[in-house]
Amino acid sequence: MLSNPAVLLSLATFFSAIPVLIWLAVFFSKGEKSKKTIAYIFFLGCLTAPALLGIQYVWDIFPNFNISALIENNIKNQSTMFILTFILFGAMEELAKMYVVKAVDERTILINKVNDAVKYSLVSALGFSFIENSFYLYQFWPSIGIGELTGMYIFRSIFTTCAHMIFSGIFGYYYGIGKYSIVMTHQEKLTDGVGSFTKWIARTFKLPLSEGFRQKTVLKGVFIAITMHATFNFLLQFNKVLPVIIFVALGYFFLKYLLSRKAGHLLLTNDITQKTKSTIAKEDKEVVIELLGMWFKETRYVDVIHICERLLERDPDNRVVQLFKAKAMDEMDDNHTYKKILGKILRNKDEMSEYDKNVIEKYTNEKEQFEKAKAMIKKQLEKEGKTFAEPQRIPVPVKANTTTNISTGKYSGEGTFKI
Repeated sequence: MLSNPAVLLSLATFFSAIPVLIWLAVFFSKGEKSKKTIAYIFFLGCLTAPALLGIQYVWDIFPNFNISALIENNIKNQSTMFILTFILFGAMEELAKMYVVKAVDERTILINKVNDAVKYSLVSALGFSFIENSFYLYQFWPSIGIGELTGMYIFRSIFTTCAHMIFSGIFGYYYGIGKYSIVMTHQEKLTDGVGSFTKWIARTFKLPLSEGFRQKTVLKGVFIAITMHATFNFLLQFNKVLPVIIFVALGYFFLKYLLSRKAGHLLLTNDITQKTKSTIAKEDKEVVIELLGMWFKETRYVDVIHICERLLERDPDNRVVQLFKAKAMDEMDDNHTYKKILGKILRNKDEMSEYDKNVIEKYTNEKEQFEKAKAMIKKQLEKEGKTFAEPQRIPVPVKANTTTNISTGKYSGEGTFKI
C-alpha cells in the first residue's frame, strides 16, 4: 500500500494535520478576527514551502544562480559552510513567512495591535510547518523503521513546529512595534533619545525619522528570527537533541516575555469615527507630555502612570500617553505591591471593583493636594526672599526589611514604605 504515492501522500498529510488542527483550534477560540482570516493566512503560509522548493528547483536548472552550491564549493571550513548554509535557508524561510503577514496586512489593514502581528505570524508559520512535515513524512516513511519514523514524527510535530512558530512570532512582535513607529519615535525623543541606527537609516534612505524607526525595528525582528532559525538548524545537523529542546524552550519564554509587555496590548489604529475629541489644549498637552518624558527618565513610574490616567480621562485616544503608561508598567518590578494595584488601571474602569477605584482615587487626590500645597508654600517663600526646602516624607512602618519608593517602584530593604 505504501508503494502507492497517492496513498503515502494522503497518510503523510493526515498525520501532519493532527498537531495543526490542535493549534488552529487555539487560534480560532481566541481570535478577534474571523476564522476565514486565520484560514486564509494559514493557506498562504502553506504556499511558502512549495515556493521555496520551487527556488531550489530553479537552482538545479540554472546552477550559476545556486547560492547554496556557491557556499558549499567556496567555503572550505565545514562548520563555517554549515553556518552560512543554515543562515541562507533560515533567511529564506523566515522572509517567506514574513511576506505573508506583511502582504495581507498592507492590503487589508489586518493588524491593529502588536499582539495581532504575533498571532498571524504564528498562523503563517504553522502553515509552512504543516507542508514541511508532510514532505518529510512522505519522503522518509518508506525508507526507515516504524520506531525511527514515530520518533521523527513526534519531534517534528512538537519541537520543529513550535520552533517555526516561535521564530515567526518574535518577528511578528517587532513588525507590530514597527507599525507604532510615529508614537514610539515621539516617546523616544522625550526619554532616551532616538537611536543612532534609526537616524542613520532615515538619513541614508531619505526617510522620516519615524519610518527609519519602523525599518530598524522590522530589521531587528528579521535578524533575531533568522539567527534563531539558523542556530536551531545547526544544532539539528549535529543531532544535539537536548540542546535543541532547551533552545526551543528558551525561545518560547522569550516570546512569552515579549507578549507580557503592556505595550503589546495597545491599539495601533482606531476607527476615526469612534475617536473622542480631546478637551486639552495642544500647548498644555505638549508641556505635560514633556514632563512625562522627564519623569520616565527619572524612573518615577508611579507618577507617570497617574498623570497618564488624568490625561486619558480628557484625551482617551492619545497614543503617546497610552504608550508612556504601558511602558511605565513594564518597567516596574513585577513583585512591586503598587504594580499589582496599578495594573488594574490598565483594565476598563467598569471592570474594577469599588475598592480598587477608591484606593487609586484616594492616593491620586492626596498626592495632588500635597503637590499643590508645596507649590503654594514655595511661591510664598520666594516672594519673601526665602529659600524653599523640600519637605521630608514621613515613613510609615510596613513589613521588616522591605522598602518601596512609590515614585520609582523599587525596593531598598530598610523597613519603611515612603509615600
